[in-house]
Amino acid sequence: MKIKAVEAVPFALPIRRRFRWNGLDQELGEFVLVRVVSDTGIVGYGEATPLATWGGEYGRHGGETLVTVSHMVGSVIGPQLIGRDPTEIGAIIPLMDELAIGHTYAKCAIEMALHDLWGKAVGLPVHRLLGGAVRPGVVVAHMVGLMEIGEAIAEAEAASADGIRALQIKGGQDAERDIELMHELRRRLPGMRLRLDANQGYRPLKVAFDVSRRLEGAGIDYIEQPVAGLSDTARVTAESRVKIIADESCWSPRDALDLVAARGADAISIYLAKAGGLRRAGEVAAIAEAASLPCDVNGSIESAIGNAANLAFALSARAVCLPAVIPISAPAGTHPCKIGGHYFEDDVISTPFPFADGMLLPLEAPGLGIEVDEAKVRKYAL
Repeated sequence: MKIKAVEAVPFALPIRRRFRWNGLDQELGEFVLVRVVSDTGIVGYGEATPLATWGGEYGRHGGETLVTVSHMVGSVIGPQLIGRDPTEIGAIIPLMDELAIGHTYAKCAIEMALHDLWGKAVGLPVHRLLGGAVRPGVVVAHMVGLMEIGEAIAEAEAASADGIRALQIKGGQDAERDIELMHELRRRLPGMRLRLDANQGYRPLKVAFDVSRRLEGAGIDYIEQPVAGLSDTARVTAESRVKIIADESCWSPRDALDLVAARGADAISIYLAKAGGLRRAGEVAAIAEAASLPCDVNGSIESAIGNAANLAFALSARAVCLPAVIPISAPAGTHPCKIGGHYFEDDVISTPFPFADGMLLPLEAPGLGIEVDEAKVRKYAL
């Protein structure tokens, strides 16, 4: 089996409502679909969710766009993969690194498509290619974006009514608002797992110390990336009684090693795209596991294609034991929730992801386990 074609198709999905977080200045819901086609006719699907205005600490990572991803896939990396065995992913990853430094979103989309193609060729779901599921399902954390306190409470309570058991609350722009909101959510939702995500927003450093101190008695599970920079994140981690998750401070396996050495956080948030694909994300998870740091799977609210890869990875990585901030993917009219995990009004798949008891359940069909609706791809293509 050989790779015959590599294609990139930008598309956008209709959003349920506008979502914002600190440092994000664009709409969610724009993607690049990647097809890798074999000479046997099997098509593997991948996806990138680039965000030009979001990235790693001090601008060291990120900044990809629909245009850059499409160019890297279609003109730089893709042509060099023609004629190669799509199952030789271990050799293709360093080849992609030789062809381009960075561009982890584009590389992730290609590697994702290769896994989908491989799984379809051998009749196995991707989570089995990664070693098999180590948990029955993945607990979903619903993201509550930056919004007024009343709106945020309404969004959170509606997600709870849908059966959601964990929430990620965006903050970082107004510390007093964040503290008030988290206390009120704990009062209203006593059994909910709560995480405050500041997206590096607390400045100066003493603001982060003050927030963590004033949330000690609120029963908050985690504060995610309160400040920018590994050294300052490590200082907050050392001082805070509330556990700290590293996100922008940990992209690659090298970042994970540095974070462990610095005792920089109590947990790590893994994005497939930050790492550059499933394999490198697995390396981050392995480092975290060796250091006894729990992880979650997070992202930029992917379409069903990227989310199927999120689910496969979260099912199979032992370190990923925290609720995952990922969608509950479903085509129009079939979503199991009114609010919880419901970010888009439609998706490019034929059937909804199975969801029960606050968890996404495994997709057992070969590859990513989804059937991509090409008519929907054409409908939403940019």
